[in-house]
Amino acid sequence: MQAFFNRNRNPTADQEGDEASSEAELLRLESWLPFRFFTISVRVADLLTSFYGPRYGLSRAAWRTMAIVANRPGASAREICQAGGLDQFTVSRAIASLVENGFARRRTGKTDKRYASIELTKEGWSAFEEISALSKRLDAELTTQIAPEEMAMLDDVLRRLDDASAGMLARGWRGFFEQRPEGLRPNARSGRKAKDGND
Repeated sequence: MQAFFNRNRNPTADQEGDEASSEAELLRLESWLPFRFFTISVRVADLLTSFYGPRYGLSRAAWRTMAIVANRPGASAREICQAGGLDQFTVSRAIASLVENGFARRRTGKTDKRYASIELTKEGWSAFEEISALSKRLDAELTTQIAPEEMAMLDDVLRRLDDASAGMLARGWRGFFEQRPEGLRPNARSGRKAKDGND
């Protein structure tokens, strides 16, 4: 029986499969650069959230919105979306939460009633300053592992990666298939399906 299967195996398909497995390395999530950044940021964010969540009743989106408004007093919801990488629905809920808890106030535009600027209240500034103090301590603890000269290099690298990721987002995922890098080949399975369809 085994001899029968061996005689009926497709040597071309086997060869294609071997080539695909040897040439294309599987993505290892733990070594994928974006995921490594994500892991670090989530750990620190979880630690910070465990402080301001119970103490002030803030969500992560509300804290991010608070931090943006503190640095940009009078920012609109659209500006907060752009600065924080948040969608409009999330920002609207975050603003409503801040206003409801007395941390922020809305100011309607004098000429355009549809426009509203957001400002922190006295209570909002007090909460922001306390959360900021802990944030800075966490940042300092994290960067103790990096020498000053390495930190300067890291700042430059992060700036370039930030610019590159913005360009990638503007390009869209389709752009990465339209211009396939050298060495990146179509999926072997897709190639076989195409051949089967032509037979």
